[in-house]
Amino acid sequence: MSRNDNTPLRSSGRIHYGPDMRTLIVGGGIAGLTLCGLLQQRGFEPTLVERAPKFGDVGYVIVVWPSGSRILKGLGLYERLREQGCAFTDYNISNYKGKVINSYTIDSVVEKYGPIISIYRPDLIDILMGAVRGDSIRMNTTVVSLADTDNGVETVFSDGSTGTYDLVIGCDGIRSKVRKDIFGDVPLRYSGMSGWGFWVNPDICSSEGIIEYWGKGKFLGMWPTRGRLAVFTSVRRKSGVGDSVDTRIESIRQNFAEFGGVVPEILSGLDDPRDIYYDEYNDLKMDRWSHGRVVLVGDSVHAILPNAGAGVSMAMESAAVLAEELCRTDSVNLPHAFRQYQSRRKGRVNKVQNQSRIMGKFIYTESGILSSIRDYLVRAYSSRQLFRYWDNMLKDPL
Repeated sequence: MSRNDNTPLRSSGRIHYGPDMRTLIVGGGIAGLTLCGLLQQRGFEPTLVERAPKFGDVGYVIVVWPSGSRILKGLGLYERLREQGCAFTDYNISNYKGKVINSYTIDSVVEKYGPIISIYRPDLIDILMGAVRGDSIRMNTTVVSLADTDNGVETVFSDGSTGTYDLVIGCDGIRSKVRKDIFGDVPLRYSGMSGWGFWVNPDICSSEGIIEYWGKGKFLGMWPTRGRLAVFTSVRRKSGVGDSVDTRIESIRQNFAEFGGVVPEILSGLDDPRDIYYDEYNDLKMDRWSHGRVVLVGDSVHAILPNAGAGVSMAMESAAVLAEELCRTDSVNLPHAFRQYQSRRKGRVNKVQNQSRIMGKFIYTESGILSSIRDYLVRAYSSRQLFRYWDNMLKDPL
């Protein structure tokens, strides 16, 4: 797709304005469904394709920041989020032995911005579906090829059908096929950390707050939501080491054998490695978020490390900003709308990405001396200082 993205697009047919633009959204995750709902709210009639045959029960606990909750309020879905999610009350950090280093209240954050809410990912997908017309979604379908022409983006789908669109929006995740088709191989940035996620008996922990254990180059966190408790573990390792399902439980137990508190109970309860998710922790930073008539949203263009729990809210924010810009453009002047979208979002996304990287280096230090210094600093870090951290993350306009 070779074209100058600083000039309007050529069109050999009728110009389409705002809601009349033929719009394709690729990917039915949080970003794709949020964007689809927002566009339909504004009179657009987008088509959304999702490669999975059904949404199912894929995913664990995810966190919605107050900035993400604002988007759901605009869609009329916030009350359902409050009903099905769990608002955090506190944040607790222990050393690897299980000794509490500090416990923080987040009352000041809630008072200024609203609650920070955890929710089971399929529940959030179900909530977002409440803003999307079912006939606009094509499941078990993905894009085989894209060709940007003067008439629009000529698209071939996996079911053999074709279509021509004024714009295509890639919301298909950190390993986006749309991104690869348009920009080629864009390398992910490996953090040096990999980890496992799994469910445990919620009776293990009665707290409605986050509980984390920080070791030397190792991390274990418990994240509750309504009726569920997820555990996320992280260890330092080289990229590409991989993880065998057959040895998954043994690997977790070996890596966290020295941890105290409730961790031994968690480890002894592991029984089916197929229920344990493993992945490397990567993020993604791109100089350009669009090309021609194609633009990227969410993890496909600005994936964020899980340290800050910010990825979902950042994706929802970006979907909201892009929806606003598309209302004020036409099928010829899309490059300008895309530049406005990137300009409004890139600084905020970069700040959150950088903060997540800094937090990762702080939490996951492998040095015994540095981890002792880290624990001392956490012990001295007050709830007021934690509020300033959150305030810095939440105060920026969308």
